[in-house]
Amino acid sequence: MKQPEVWGHGSIAIFLVIVAIILLGPLFMGPISPPGIPLLLVFPVIIAVVIILLIVFSN
Repeated sequence: MKQPEVWGHGSIAIFLVIVAIILLGPLFMGPISPPGIPLLLVFPVIIAVVIILLIVFSN
C-alpha cells in the first residue's frame, strides 16, 4: 500500500514562511531595545494563521 504524503504543498509553503521569519525577524529588531508590542503580537497571529492553514490544507 502507498503511504500517505505528509508534506503537501501547503505544509512546505508554511514551513518556508516560518523559516524566513525566524531568519529575517531579528534583522528588523534593534540591537539593544526589546521588541515592541506590535512585533510581539505578530507571532501569535502568524502561529494562528499557520494552524488554520494547516487544518484547511490537510482536509
